Amino acid sequence: MLRLVLDGNEMDLYENESVNLTLQFSDVQEINATTGSFSQTFRLPATANNLDFFGTIDNPSSVDAINTKLQIEAELYSDSVPIIRGFCQVKNIYQQKERYADIEVVFFGVPNLRAPLAGKLISDLDLSAYDHVLNYSNVTGSWVGVGIGPEIRYGLIDKGFNWSVPDNEPWTSTSALEQGELTPFVQAKVIFDAILDEAGYTYDSDFFDTTGAGNFSEIYIPAFNGSQTPVGPGSEFPTVRVALDADYTGTSLAILSLSDLATNAVDDNDDWVEVNNRFVAPYTGWFTLDITYSYQQGSLGSGSPANIFIYKNASAFYQLDTNTTIAYNRTFSIVVFLLSGDYIDLRGQCYGSGATIFGNDIVGNGVRTQLDVTSAPAIAGQTVGIAQNLPEMKQIDFILGLQKMFNLVFVPDKNKPNHILVEPFKDYTATGTAKDWTDRVDYDMDVTIKPTTDLQSARYDWSFQRGTDFVSDMIQKSLDRVYGSYRVLDPENDFATGTKTIETTFAQYMTSLIPGSGFPIHRSLNADGSVIEKPLPMLAYWHGLSDNFGPWYLYDDSRVAQNLTGGFPSFSNYSSDFASVDDDDLNYGMETPFFSIEANPANTLYFKFWAQYVAELYSQEARILSCSMRLSRVDLADFEFSDRIFIKDSYYRVRRISYDANIEGVCSVELIKELSDIEVCEDTPTGYSNRYNYVLFNNSTEITPDYGSKSCCELYGYKWLKNTTSHGSVTPTNLCRPRLQTTQPQ
Repeated sequence: MLRLVLDGNEMDLYENESVNLTLQFSDVQEINATTGSFSQTFRLPATANNLDFFGTIDNPSSVDAINTKLQIEAELYSDSVPIIRGFCQVKNIYQQKERYADIEVVFFGVPNLRAPLAGKLISDLDLSAYDHVLNYSNVTGSWVGVGIGPEIRYGLIDKGFNWSVPDNEPWTSTSALEQGELTPFVQAKVIFDAILDEAGYTYDSDFFDTTGAGNFSEIYIPAFNGSQTPVGPGSEFPTVRVALDADYTGTSLAILSLSDLATNAVDDNDDWVEVNNRFVAPYTGWFTLDITYSYQQGSLGSGSPANIFIYKNASAFYQLDTNTTIAYNRTFSIVVFLLSGDYIDLRGQCYGSGATIFGNDIVGNGVRTQLDVTSAPAIAGQTVGIAQNLPEMKQIDFILGLQKMFNLVFVPDKNKPNHILVEPFKDYTATGTAKDWTDRVDYDMDVTIKPTTDLQSARYDWSFQRGTDFVSDMIQKSLDRVYGSYRVLDPENDFATGTKTIETTFAQYMTSLIPGSGFPIHRSLNADGSVIEKPLPMLAYWHGLSDNFGPWYLYDDSRVAQNLTGGFPSFSNYSSDFASVDDDDLNYGMETPFFSIEANPANTLYFKFWAQYVAELYSQEARILSCSMRLSRVDLADFEFSDRIFIKDSYYRVRRISYDANIEGVCSVELIKELSDIEVCEDTPTGYSNRYNYVLFNNSTEITPDYGSKSCCELYGYKWLKNTTSHGSVTPTNLCRPRLQTTQPQ
């Protein structure tokens, strides 16, 4: 007997209702689907028991009913055996003859991330735990995992600065890089964790939790949304507008009592200190002081002036012009550079009878002395709001982007509500339990074996979003494709048609050199040199501090240029600052870089996460087996898609199981033959001979080299070229060479 339990409450069901369920592997891959094949619609009678749970949901005017906007934790049982755990959604209420009612609910047995994340952006996440002050200790500490690191690391992006050497150098020994010219990068795992947590999900994942070079923990997203310097959670450009609250006639030089309590005064971020009558710079940057001043000289004219001064840190640095006898609402503007904590006040002094500095407590009205302070983007000392700096991206698109890059599956936990397992496809299927179902097959029914040709497309494309920076745009136009993409064609299948595109929601993190230098960075520039106003989200590997590029200089909090000889904070699509064959690459396919590396990594996204999947699908030995099986409720309850199902002489993976949950008996099962021993290519690139400039295969060394084959060399993206050099006692006819570096884009 089928049982439906909602949030711990057993529901009344119509007796012997047919409940046809299909468990389908594609559901754990297509996480953006509105519904999955686990979905099932139920009509529940409006019994007293059910209405105790739903409330008076059958009464349109009632407010005493369950919130239909929320997911309801749900479990399906066959007698006492659990079938599926998931959630329900109320869809419709049906009334019959004004007396009887049915409550229609839809059961979802797969992680439905689309619904709780609908419309939400990654900038909506509560990431306040990672907000911090932009100062020297936080920036340098981020590089070594101290303070805000490793969750936040600071790197360098050209955001419209148009650096080049020697014309517009980013730093020199006397003029250093500003802290605000750096960009905070956030661990991708921090964003992923926050999304699932706010959606009410927990997860397990060896892939996400493994740390160290080349692992997911070293992948970061730039917190950059078009602002040239990192912004805070408050007002981007805080404004202060204060007025002298009363006339001043004192003969001693004193601070004028301008006040933010005056009518129409403005103090966005509490930067005016009322008790001291001063503006305190909340961060390091350039500030504009607009002063409206009103005064009257004394009876002796110029011999009894009313002088007004601008003071910085208790030192006078500018005297306002008060030469005329009477001046109402004169204006003066000056731009000053202030370090975080520097302060500004106005001071006045009157001589002789009648000398007056005018004031009132209404800002912007009548005769008064007034100070307006506005700021340009901060370059240091501000509070950096991580969420406020993230690029525009939907939360569901962030997760989908990772799924498309790393071929992830999202598998619901049968025993723990709202808990999922997240792993790359090849890792998930490698953990399966071997089960012999040979005696479960019903040979009285047809057993069908067919090739996988119907599952194949003539072309598969793996790609990124088209980059909007000028380097990406130039390459896309030159190649007529997105940089970092990869294509698989099947010329041997006469029946394959169409194109299947696997496109991540991220753009490629394009890295090129600062012109005239050896420093590789991302340059978020339009063709005219302006900053990209709405940069696309990107992912990059953190390499640590690299000493490959030379010295550079950064201002500390006292604006002293520091020579950072310990290394340059390095990010790129490679897992190493000087990548080689055995490193990882966040491109799908191998590309020629725009900066120096040792050799192109063989572990691109395609070859590390997708190639085995494709090899099994396209193999001549690939087979799909369809049959009827007699699977008990215990078999079904214990089943996982990672299981390796043995039938007669081969192992299979289940693609689909269909059955009536109310009737124990025959199930319709479709399986695909497991071909984990099928190699992507007979030779795998694993190393590089820097001495002789060739790629090594199959874990060989220079002492006992394996030069691989032409087909495998070219499959991975290398070049098979004629050899002209002897290597020890061996002179191979041909060698597999890494790609050459292209011309640096200017």
